[in-house]
Amino acid sequence: QRQMCIRDRYQEKEYLMKCFKNRYNNLSYIIFTILSLFSISLIFNNNVWFDEAYTLSLIQHNYSEVIEILKSDMHPPLYFISLKFFCEIFGYSILVTKIFSVLGYIATLLLGCTVVKKHFGSDTSMVYMLTIGAIPMSLYFSVQQRSYQWSIFFVTLCFTEALLFLENHGTRHCVIFVITALFAAYNHIYALLAVGVIFIFVNIYAFVKDGKLIKAIIISDIAMTVGYSPWIIPLLYQTEAAAGSFWLKGVEPLSVVVFASGLVISTLILAKKENRRLSVIFAITCVLSVQAIGLLVTIFIRPFYIARYSVVISGIFALLVAFGTQHIKEKVKNIICVLLCALNVACLIGTGIFEYNPSMNNFFNRFDEIASSTDTFLYCDSSFGILSYYYPENTHICTYSEPWFVAFDNIECINKNELSNKIPPNDTVWFVKNELTKTPEYIQSNFDLELVDSFKCDFNTFNVYLAKK
Repeated sequence: QRQMCIRDRYQEKEYLMKCFKNRYNNLSYIIFTILSLFSISLIFNNNVWFDEAYTLSLIQHNYSEVIEILKSDMHPPLYFISLKFFCEIFGYSILVTKIFSVLGYIATLLLGCTVVKKHFGSDTSMVYMLTIGAIPMSLYFSVQQRSYQWSIFFVTLCFTEALLFLENHGTRHCVIFVITALFAAYNHIYALLAVGVIFIFVNIYAFVKDGKLIKAIIISDIAMTVGYSPWIIPLLYQTEAAAGSFWLKGVEPLSVVVFASGLVISTLILAKKENRRLSVIFAITCVLSVQAIGLLVTIFIRPFYIARYSVVISGIFALLVAFGTQHIKEKVKNIICVLLCALNVACLIGTGIFEYNPSMNNFFNRFDEIASSTDTFLYCDSSFGILSYYYPENTHICTYSEPWFVAFDNIECINKNELSNKIPPNDTVWFVKNELTKTPEYIQSNFDLELVDSFKCDFNTFNVYLAKK
């Protein structure tokens, strides 16, 4: 009877532990669902800034034209072609294009519930997902109609599969590693840099630490080179063109702050002896190398790098934080998770305020009462991309030109010296510029400018003037 009682108690304890474990495992799916809803909640607005307007205009062209236009810009074609295909199924609208980016964010989070949880445990998966959401600007990029979010997904999966390949030697991991590397490289130029760093690390590890991997790595190198070869010549052309005309003028202070923060966090993680292992060292190498290369090129060759571009390795950074918490006390880990949850809520509130900024809607409500479809809009900076999207029927004239401006079908680029002859005297002309842009002399000499209104879009404020001849 005593033995039966002990056995019953053991079975009861085992049952309770099993229930606790199931509830604990389900927590990762709850976190995934909540963070996904955070991103979805941010898509119901019509605010579009220049880069997004470029995306929306570009995908109106046919597939071959999209590729040709991108050859004159600093963007690989995969994101834009995929978005165009997505819009052909679900419709061309701001909402649909935002949903496409949100799907990339959800896919990045889903890695935590699948690959990360399976191979590294529930704790690691939860910290990974919470870190993804807690990274400043993470939710912002999750709804941007740009290639960043899908680049984050492909780079993160590429890194994870490369790590699993190094640890387990599985052929499946190697194949996925190469395929996702190609997808990342065709998505963004800094995603290409990220997977380049991953390939370099994998090659060095194979030749120095594990000779059994060398054959597979060489085949992977060849496959990557062959797979990306169709875009190598356009990439070289883009780099040459950007070397002489890229918009960045110097080192962005924020990029230095972000790099320094990554350096501090990496040092704190490595301070614990248990963290000096392959997964952590691999992640730190990727996170810091991409930023260091960007900063060094910017400092010593040509400004090409800003903090925004480092977002492509944010998934690897989230894994680094998750790996760094694997060998700390449970109480400390719980405190970290609570802080990450608080940061997630703060990011949602901050991004929500930003995304649902009423400035543009209020401006359009006022401006529509005084403007007509026969009016002409005049620009000397990138503000043309915004209003040409919202007022497609009007005449839009820009006084400078770049080859990729052909993405905008309703923009007419003219020489500034032709300005006086281009606009009839009786036309109503609206001159629009970023408030940080100095009004050119050729505008001032041809028009009397009267400030009528202004609006905020993304991180910029734009002034609208009535230009009288």
